[in-house]
Amino acid sequence: MKRLLAQIGITYFSVLVAAFYLTDIAVTVIGGLSVILMILFFLIEKARKTIFLPAMAIAALIACVMNLGYTAFFVKPVIERYGDSVHTVQAEVADEAYRSYSKYYYRLNVKEIDGEKVGQKLLLKTLHPLDAETDDLLTFRSELKVTDNDYYRAKGYYLNTDCLDVNIHVEPAVQHTLYYYALQLREAMREALDSVLPHDCAALCRAVLIGDKYALGTDVKDNFRYAGASYFIVVSGMHFAVICMVIEKLLKRANRWVRLAVLLLFIIAYAAVTGFQPSVLRSAIMMTMLMIGNAIRRRVYPLNHLGIAGIVMPFIVSPYGAGDIGLILSFYATMAILLWASPIAKKLCFKDDHGNILMFHFGKAFRRRAQQFLNISDHKQKPQERSFSLQLFLKKSCNAVAMMLSVSLAANILTFPISIFVFHEFSLVTLLSALLLYWEIFLILILSLAVCAFFWFKPFAMLLSFPLMWLCRLVLWIVEGLASLPFAYIRINHAFVYVWTIVTVLLGAAVILNRDHSRCLKTAVLCSAIILLTGCLLHELLQLSVLSLEVYDCDSGICAGVNSGGRLHLLSMEGRSKELYKVRDTLTDRCKGAETAFCSNETQLRNYQMFRKDEFVISSILLYDKNGYYTDEENIVAFNDDCTLIADDDVILNVSVNDDSAVAYINAGSKTILIVPDGCTIEAIPFERHNADIIILSKVFAGMEQLRCESLIVCDEAMAAKRTADLMKPCYQHVYFTDNDDIRFRLR
Repeated sequence: MKRLLAQIGITYFSVLVAAFYLTDIAVTVIGGLSVILMILFFLIEKARKTIFLPAMAIAALIACVMNLGYTAFFVKPVIERYGDSVHTVQAEVADEAYRSYSKYYYRLNVKEIDGEKVGQKLLLKTLHPLDAETDDLLTFRSELKVTDNDYYRAKGYYLNTDCLDVNIHVEPAVQHTLYYYALQLREAMREALDSVLPHDCAALCRAVLIGDKYALGTDVKDNFRYAGASYFIVVSGMHFAVICMVIEKLLKRANRWVRLAVLLLFIIAYAAVTGFQPSVLRSAIMMTMLMIGNAIRRRVYPLNHLGIAGIVMPFIVSPYGAGDIGLILSFYATMAILLWASPIAKKLCFKDDHGNILMFHFGKAFRRRAQQFLNISDHKQKPQERSFSLQLFLKKSCNAVAMMLSVSLAANILTFPISIFVFHEFSLVTLLSALLLYWEIFLILILSLAVCAFFWFKPFAMLLSFPLMWLCRLVLWIVEGLASLPFAYIRINHAFVYVWTIVTVLLGAAVILNRDHSRCLKTAVLCSAIILLTGCLLHELLQLSVLSLEVYDCDSGICAGVNSGGRLHLLSMEGRSKELYKVRDTLTDRCKGAETAFCSNETQLRNYQMFRKDEFVISSILLYDKNGYYTDEENIVAFNDDCTLIADDDVILNVSVNDDSAVAYINAGSKTILIVPDGCTIEAIPFERHNADIIILSKVFAGMEQLRCESLIVCDEAMAAKRTADLMKPCYQHVYFTDNDDIRFRLR
């Protein structure tokens, strides 16, 4: 009965996660199977002796009903009534704005739509920052679009709007909520760190302490991702545990109820400062229950706390909130650590004569936390104190490393396959980064909090800033070094992910059916790892020789790129937003980023801005900027005259500009490619570039018969364009249209 809440909560949360990503029909099937299992459990006599299986089936059924009911009664009515139509909106700013590329994102709580009171979240995107802060009232009229991004849907934003040329009226708030003051505290913490540290060090401290990653450069975030250490720059249970342990140590002489009150106030304040992120709320719930259990002197069962968090979290956010990928990774990492960190640690660590793990004791609070977390001191016989020896010191040092390794290994048991399935990528150095960075990150967290707490005493804050700065430099240096190792970061082919998943499931079934579970499990894990690594390394090696042109189906407009050894160079991104989102999702699943992106006009620049930095990184945008507006923009390389741009050893762009746009003539491998954007005339194309191996047209135009090529690609689905292109087939060897599927050409 000790883990009943854990089993119910984990089942409930897991089914909600599956329901978020599956169709309504699949959710209905899962609910139906749950009903059948409930009936069978009550009919089978042996099953009636336990409450666990029926309780899990009931939890699964409730989760399915919750998801379907929420979809039918809350989500669909909002989408059907307000989606893809123009409305007058009155909404309050719910949080701080953030910037992604050249757009500013505002999270709003809608008060009225067309004069009717509603309670709904809305994501507002603007080209310029608004003179508005949290709790201010915004009024505007714009088209509300249905959100198709799972990241925002999980956070409750089912509608979004691009107010690019819309007049927005801002009315200052009459009174502020408590959350506003938490944001003011967050801003004060930012200013405290920025005032005593260099920019790169302050940005890292802000990310570690309050989860503010927006100040980190793209290259730094990429390095953390490549090193498999991204979890260090998001606030999670690890951060809560470290800070609460320090506070508990400082309050060790205080009454336990005073200590509990202080810790609970800190947990609430810290969760508010970090923005009440779902993963943070999960950690806060578990930490609160742990502290209450210690205060009333009851034995705590962290798995039950995790189960309660799994039950409570969807009610705090929404049933869709279970689909937040940060919460999913945090939830299952915690579950895996609680289940398997202790057995792994006991296998890896040295023990004394009584079977106790040898470890350093840094104080009662630390020892108690380690015992609760890893369950490593259950022996009734107390070990005798041993005199110091070099051998004992080395064993304890190895055990300290082994316990950190056991936590990382346990967490990766569940998060590793989830990350592969969701992101189609993984890092081979994630365990090494954990061993090298754990203590530095802990110290950065504590010192950053101390700088913010004692900022009023400037000399002390400055004194703390020196070791903090060098720690940050060390972490950035280690992360950069790990990220630059060969094959440190591997992307996986989308199809291979499903093949590997099926093979792994079959191996898991074989383990369950085999009597010798332990031995069979080791063999199955080894086989799965070998298959994964072999497939990934073969894919990486094969990608090194790839050079291909890819033209994507986006209804109308040119969307094309060159894949050069696994590096993507986008050549054009035209078309309607709805179709471009599909292209973006496809590219995000396959590539996770582009080395360069050619941009012939400002319209294309707005299309590239759909790509979010944390999902699809574009290292540099080559922009035709005739008026010089974007010379200081991050990652934009501007030009306003004919030029040659070298994107890669195998990809060279020769650009000819006119008043309105630029025409790119690309040398890629042994082929030449001419891209003619929408609105271009034959006069804008230099005569010497009328011949190419491949010509891509946005639309047919007068004078195109002067162009000659082996393959003509027309990115226009209009019937008139097809008829015109068909009439001109004698001028070209092959004519292709993008209305059926993507088109690919090998360039060498």
